[in-house]
Amino acid sequence: MKKAVRPLFILATILILVLPAAGCIKVATPTNTSEPVATLSNVNTATAVSSDGLPLSVASVFLANTPNIYVAGSVSDAPQDTLVTAQWVLVKDSTGKLLNQVLFNDSSTVTGTRNISFSHPSPAGGWQGGQYAISLQLNGKEVTTAQFTVQSVQAANVPAPTISYFKAVPDTIDTGQSVTLSWSTTDATSVNISGVGNVADQGTTIVTPVNSAEYTLKATNNVGTTTAKVNIYVTSYISDKPDLVITDFHVEGNQAFYTIKNIGGVPAKPSTTFLYIQGDNKASSLVDILPSGSERTQAFPNFQWTYGPIRNYTLPVRVCADGLKAIGEYNKDNNCMQINW
Repeated sequence: MKKAVRPLFILATILILVLPAAGCIKVATPTNTSEPVATLSNVNTATAVSSDGLPLSVASVFLANTPNIYVAGSVSDAPQDTLVTAQWVLVKDSTGKLLNQVLFNDSSTVTGTRNISFSHPSPAGGWQGGQYAISLQLNGKEVTTAQFTVQSVQAANVPAPTISYFKAVPDTIDTGQSVTLSWSTTDATSVNISGVGNVADQGTTIVTPVNSAEYTLKATNNVGTTTAKVNIYVTSYISDKPDLVITDFHVEGNQAFYTIKNIGGVPAKPSTTFLYIQGDNKASSLVDILPSGSERTQAFPNFQWTYGPIRNYTLPVRVCADGLKAIGEYNKDNNCMQINW
């Protein structure tokens, strides 16, 4: 009997040692992978970008004397401070010789969903002919590659840009009213309207000039620039409500300034002006009572302009009066000024 008990004792001991270990395996749980993953889409090369960061005059073939080449795309669901990088590489020269020469490395941090772009001006002597590639990465992981080609001006044989039409409807308005600008161009690598910024080859936009103004459309390619002008006449109008508009934005050193005007017929009570850069709300500024017809220039306090006076890209900037919509205005659609700075 004593010999029979010993094997049972050994088996019981093994079970006691093994079963807890097996139990530990059961309590393991998978890690939470529900955190959003950033994506990059709608990537294009172009000769300009809009104030919202969207590519204008999209192209994959550029001339050697193109002033600026942009790459732009849309970032979605980016966690806090997601790093976006762009590496510009000259892959082959115009003879087909393989070079793989790294030219530029760009980077920027983003959060959430927004448009992003990088650009570089023409190097001294122009862009080298050949095939290029731009590798775009999110947090060090390559997402996509944009490719483009550069040709010599002589090889391209491009005609000068033409402007089919540039119109303002109506061309005479009361103070506070809006005008629709419409235009159509051909063979342009960039199109710009004074007071508006870079625009598409053809389209429409709404402007609300405070005073009579002249708008100039410039259609440019590597051959030259073609211009057209329209005049808008603003008559006096006195409303029984305030009406705030932004008439100027500028930067001095590391301080951003704006000019706000009340074009309405009665004083405007205190309000708040907002500053947006690349679509992000960066700063606000309190505005005291503004009498009818009065104009005031003031800064955005507690905001440091860190973008520098010299950049190889433009910043879409939007300044909006009465950002909290606290004032019952004559016109709520003319509060914002939008420019490429």
